[in-house]
Amino acid sequence: MRLRLVALATVVLALLLAGCSSDGTADAGRDLTAPSAGGRLPDVRLDALPGADDGDGRALDLGSFRGPAVVNLWASWCGPCQDELPIYAEFDQRHGDRVDVVGIDYEETSEDAARRLADRSGVTYPLYADPDGALRAVALPQLVMVDESGEIAFQQYVEITSLRQLEDLVREHLGVRL
Repeated sequence: MRLRLVALATVVLALLLAGCSSDGTADAGRDLTAPSAGGRLPDVRLDALPGADDGDGRALDLGSFRGPAVVNLWASWCGPCQDELPIYAEFDQRHGDRVDVVGIDYEETSEDAARRLADRSGVTYPLYADPDGALRAVALPQLVMVDESGEIAFQQYVEITSLRQLEDLVREHLGVRL
């Protein structure tokens, strides 16, 4: 009995630490998680999230994307993503003139739910959709920082819980004074 409880506790802990899981499988050619710092974003073209207040509504070519930028992979069905989206919105409002913020709605099950969440969270930065999981994320939320030359400076599955946490990560990995 004790062994079963330990095994169950281990599984539950692993799920909690993983955040919101996706059922995508890794594909090194297009996997956003594969490049280490110094790598580039994959050559994937993403369309603007339909109906989102994304400015110009144009598609995003990740392979030619340059920063300094914060890229957040999220979905409306991901609890931690729901909690952190207002923090990204606040970061963009305060620092968007120095660091671009881009949201990628990953494997969304409801575009309406995604738009409502973005609106409720105060998101005004560009949002793009990856409905088919072309980026092959393993879990959400995921944060990727891209420097001015297009190199990945930082990437991690992490829930942002405060503006200060995000600002500290940007200072540390992108070297931007905020």
